[in-house]
Amino acid sequence: MATPYVSSRSGSAQWLMQRISAVVLIFLAFLHFGIQHFTPDAVSTGLTVSARANNPWWQAYYVAFVVLALYHGVNGVVGIIRDYKPKPLARGIIELVLWSLAVWFGIMGIKNFINPLPLSGVKEFYAKNGFPVGESAGHPPIPGGAMRYDFRDELRELHLLAFYLEHHTHRTDKASLAEIFGHAGKPEAASASPANVTAAGEAFDLWVLSQSLTSPLPPEQRDREEIFSTTREFTIWAAAVRVANAENRRRAPGSQRDLMHDAADAAILERLSRISSYSATALH
Repeated sequence: MATPYVSSRSGSAQWLMQRISAVVLIFLAFLHFGIQHFTPDAVSTGLTVSARANNPWWQAYYVAFVVLALYHGVNGVVGIIRDYKPKPLARGIIELVLWSLAVWFGIMGIKNFINPLPLSGVKEFYAKNGFPVGESAGHPPIPGGAMRYDFRDELRELHLLAFYLEHHTHRTDKASLAEIFGHAGKPEAASASPANVTAAGEAFDLWVLSQSLTSPLPPEQRDREEIFSTTREFTIWAAAVRVANAENRRRAPGSQRDLMHDAADAAILERLSRISSYSATALH
């Protein structure tokens, strides 16, 4: 006859904690999933991830996530092992190995979250190297190979720059995105034809040049909670990214380029290379 569960039974604490950790993990997991797939930040590069990793509240969230996930997983496996009633020595060795691995992975995960790369270093990396191109290793397998992304393509580059300007910059100017990219009053100019993309890039560059020449705001007037504390900081960073991407495109194999894009990239370098290099320490 099965005995009823009582709190004094051996393993009752583990039973209770398994249920509590599961409930908390449901909330943490759905929050993480929602951010990664259903918010504007899901389409961005590593800047938004770095911003969260350097935020104390998000650090606490991810530390709790890592600890609870490891505890819940290992505790569940330990419970299954105990159900098979192995010999005490074998059980002790298995549980010691499992908990030791959990502690090791937990330390590694917590270390990454409490000691992340500074956001300033990540911004300067993109300013020097441009946006990334490659394969999405975390995407489920699909016919034809892994999903590729290319943020160095000028259309994707401009979309990403517009995203950072709209969502992660403390705007100290009043221009709309339509004005910045030359679409205002010209709906036909917003289509993604190669000529329109080049024209939008030129309009954006001219706006960047004008904003980069404005006087810097004193530190007390900058919003340090945003990835870019002022419009001026964003424009100098964006200019550096545009230059790096143009140089990367010009170094691509000849079969991947054409004369029109070569001319457009040469124009980008001519327009923006005169802007001073980006320094997060000086500008943020």
